[in-house]
Amino acid sequence: MIRPVIDSADALADWFRLSGVTDPLDACIGPLPGTGISIARWSRRKPETRLQTVQPHPGCYRIAIILEPMESQIWVGERPVWGGVIGANRFRICPPGARNSWRQLSGCDIVNIFVPEQTVDRLSLEGGLPDGSGLGVTAFTPDRQVLDLALKMLDARSLAGSLASQFCDGLATALLSYLLEHYARGESGAAAKGGLSGARLRRVMAFIADNLAREISISEMAQQCSMSESHFSREFRAAAGLPPHQYALKLRLERACEALTGSDVRMVDIALDLGFSNASHFSRSFAQRYGMPPARYRQLHRNHC
Repeated sequence: MIRPVIDSADALADWFRLSGVTDPLDACIGPLPGTGISIARWSRRKPETRLQTVQPHPGCYRIAIILEPMESQIWVGERPVWGGVIGANRFRICPPGARNSWRQLSGCDIVNIFVPEQTVDRLSLEGGLPDGSGLGVTAFTPDRQVLDLALKMLDARSLAGSLASQFCDGLATALLSYLLEHYARGESGAAAKGGLSGARLRRVMAFIADNLAREISISEMAQQCSMSESHFSREFRAAAGLPPHQYALKLRLERACEALTGSDVRMVDIALDLGFSNASHFSRSFAQRYGMPPARYRQLHRNHC
């Protein structure tokens, strides 16, 4: 049997470094004592347009979970398998030993879970699944169960304290049991592609970003995707992780941060330029998201420059 390439915390860090992730990992857990699973979270605020080669991971499946919308291009060997925006809260199962290349065309926030083949084989045997059962290869698929279990694993220390490893192992077993039930090799129902993605998702996100200075109606957004308002609202929330108007508010406030730290523009002008009805509305919204009023945010930033 092939020994998993991800068999220690150092090996996990090396895999990311060789795959082009030079920044420190946001989280690095495992290998867990019971399942041998390792989990890491990493993020970049800016695009990295150089072609990057993801290192193979023999002996391990890799589950990649996209936490924020990300624009990228992906190849397996010489074959392109993705080009466009990947919606938030979607995951993909990569088979053991897979090698692929990609370009990151936007910021990203990604969780990677490495699962030893022998762990999957053991659970398959315990569950009475047919010989040769394993995890199927999926496209980027929305699934709340996968996301919730992964996020709880990342938060194990605060949820379980000194028993965090045991807690994580239990969640890892639950995750694999769920995946084997719904995404086993040859299964296809739950792994079907979701609705709003690719060019349509990219188009509506660009439309929102270009019109932050005014209130945008759901009807206008839906028209960008040729969807009904109700269908668009459901699909956008699944793809972006937020309802449309909350997503637009998030973009407005992120741009406000840039204006506060990179210019001397007055608060009221920032507010009006970003579509807030007045400075008070802007200040309340900003404080709700960042825990302080915009004037304090600007002062703190300047104090640290």
